[in-house]
Amino acid sequence: MPPIPEERLEDFKKLEWCNDLLADPSIEKIQKRKLLGLPESGEQMERTRSVSNTLFTTTLFNDEAVRAFLSMYRRDWREGRAGTNADICSTSSSTTTSSMASVSPSSASASASSPPPAEALLLVSLGANLDGATQRLHGGATSTLLDHVMGTLMSFYFEHTCATAELSVKYKKAVRTPCVLLCRARFVGIKGRWVETVGWIEDGRGMVYAEGRGAFVLDRKEGEGKL
Repeated sequence: MPPIPEERLEDFKKLEWCNDLLADPSIEKIQKRKLLGLPESGEQMERTRSVSNTLFTTTLFNDEAVRAFLSMYRRDWREGRAGTNADICSTSSSTTTSSMASVSPSSASASASSPPPAEALLLVSLGANLDGATQRLHGGATSTLLDHVMGTLMSFYFEHTCATAELSVKYKKAVRTPCVLLCRARFVGIKGRWVETVGWIEDGRGMVYAEGRGAFVLDRKEGEGKL
């Protein structure tokens, strides 16, 4: 049996901005990756059956790919600690939101009401085995991180599974590896089971590497009729 991989959380502890983020009182939930095969409660077992997430918990869980991984959630991003990082987040969100109108026919009505201010955050330490060019993160890895942090927002907020319907990414700056990145996601609009989000990837100090927007469809709950 192969050895159980370890989260290299020391990669985060070396960085002051990571420590500040993890100590932020507005962060309500912090979760590590759940390794398959370990003892679980009944609720955890049910969740694992619907979302295995083996891409991050198995395939990429090694010292040369995704070395460390923490997902976080807060109900209101406006309660986060102020500073350069908060200014960047506000700018990125408002800029990206304005372009969401073309995502789907339902966008205009979905975005008409104020979306909930919830935010999901994903803190990752990445090694060299996710490179495209040498010491440069593969663009597919960037889009995967954006898709995942948006899906994490859905999971935390709705406590239910979803499927990605649409995803677009704007690459702003190359990501040098190895590195520690912060991925964020927020809501743009919700209409029935159709949910629109924005997300971005930054270095935790104000440098934004990529922005994305996505549309997700919440899975039907047992006994629920068609949309």
